[in-house]
Amino acid sequence: MKTSIPIAVSALLVATPLLANEVADDQAKARENFQQADADNDGELTPAEFREFINANADDGLGRAGMVRRFGAYDTAFGRIDKNEDGLVTPAELSAARRN
Repeated sequence: MKTSIPIAVSALLVATPLLANEVADDQAKARENFQQADADNDGELTPAEFREFINANADDGLGRAGMVRRFGAYDTAFGRIDKNEDGLVTPAELSAARRN
């Protein structure tokens, strides 16, 4: 039993940088998908652009995008992320939603 604890701790120490790299890679993919979906390059996503963003994220297996696409819940997801209800989703709103 005593030897399994150091092994478990060692495994966590090895896995932590790998998980951090995976998160950074996912964030980079999401930023790229945002830029590609932002057709007018204004730094904000309209509902139509948001749909493209979700579909690209779902294709990449990022976050809950696959579930949103599967259930066709684009409008619901958009409404939850667009906190100021201006009809646009910004990177700041996406970051805030990711933390919640």
